[in-house]
Amino acid sequence: MAPLALAARLLQETLRFQQPPDALLADAFRGPQRVGPRLRQAVGDALYAALRDLPRWHALTTALQGQGSAPLDVARCRIQPGWCDSVIRLAWPDAALPALAEADASAAAEVGDWQARARAVHLTPVPDTVRLGLPDWLIERLRSAVGPEIDALAAALRRPAPLDLRVNALRAKRPAVLAELQAAGLPAEATPHAPWGIRLPARVPLQGLEAYARGAIEVQDEGSQLIAALVGARRGETVADFCAGGGGKTLALGADMRDTGRLYAFDTVARRLDALPARARRAGLTQVHPMAIAHERDERLQRLAGKIDRVLVDAPCSGLGTLRRHPELMWRHTPATVAELAALQQRILAAAAALVRPGGRLVYATCSLLVEENEAVADAFTTALRGDFVRLDAQAPLADARVDDPASVVEDGALRLWPHRHGTDGFFAVAWQRRG
Repeated sequence: MAPLALAARLLQETLRFQQPPDALLADAFRGPQRVGPRLRQAVGDALYAALRDLPRWHALTTALQGQGSAPLDVARCRIQPGWCDSVIRLAWPDAALPALAEADASAAAEVGDWQARARAVHLTPVPDTVRLGLPDWLIERLRSAVGPEIDALAAALRRPAPLDLRVNALRAKRPAVLAELQAAGLPAEATPHAPWGIRLPARVPLQGLEAYARGAIEVQDEGSQLIAALVGARRGETVADFCAGGGGKTLALGADMRDTGRLYAFDTVARRLDALPARARRAGLTQVHPMAIAHERDERLQRLAGKIDRVLVDAPCSGLGTLRRHPELMWRHTPATVAELAALQQRILAAAAALVRPGGRLVYATCSLLVEENEAVADAFTTALRGDFVRLDAQAPLADARVDDPASVVEDGALRLWPHRHGTDGFFAVAWQRRG
């Protein structure tokens, strides 16, 4: 399939919300077809550029087609003939034009023509959704949270994320891995807060790095590393990652435990846990125990009630703090889906709390920016437990974990990370201690 048509088809499929764009891209290039890495990168860059600024491309498309300022309705637009094709033409990045020109010179000329015509369009007035690149309902909620910083936050969410790595403390120390990566010509630097973090400005093929092959590094956003630090897992403890997913935080907890004690990784979707045993072996972890559960109150959990030293609830959420990596999520969710998630989060948190031993620690975390999924859930839990759990100020456990400048990542006692302030994905986490 021609590159422009392929990118347009992938945009249409992404907006059906059956598969994320990275999975669709992988499927598109799997098989006998021979597509060079530059063209693969170009198609992916065009797809993500379209998703990150969809309201603007839609406004320009409707203006160029003489439709005035028709509002963006993703469900309707994705079935309109040619809409995805037009958006991809406008969104195709300059850096990806050479690869397109090599594959299809006429398509590259077509892109140039569309983009030249778009530059002559003056959108007046410019609605907030076009200016900020976000749905109106999300703008309203984010503005209530950050006020005049909304412009900076929106700009940060539109920028591609850097590549954050976590040095595996069982395999190496950060200064040595930093030196190794820099010697390989990579612009690696230490993350500003997480004590094991390394940041690269863009993605690189890790499989070719010896540090990755020997399990010395794992891909993990600095914010996710700070959540693991808040858990404060120690040698010899029994710890549970209640919503483990692919196990990134599980591996971080296992390193903090120095591969001692017992580390459970629970999830309700078994396939998410499939790769965890191999990842654990590469990381040198032998005490990780994955377990697929039917739901948050699976009867097999009852034998662990009141016995776990530390429980992390990295709850299913909207993922709206990860828009730098998953821009499609802002078009997938609505206030109604967020409300459904908040109700699920409260149920999961209450069920996980039953596992915590007296004196143990419970941590609730999301990768969402929204108060409904964060502070509101934490406050409802605190109120419902009537003092069974005492809320902790996150600064102290983060300082214990050797996090640099913990005060700068804590708001009202909770870990609160914003892409425009901290350079991480958007995260929230709060910790409680169960009364003895």
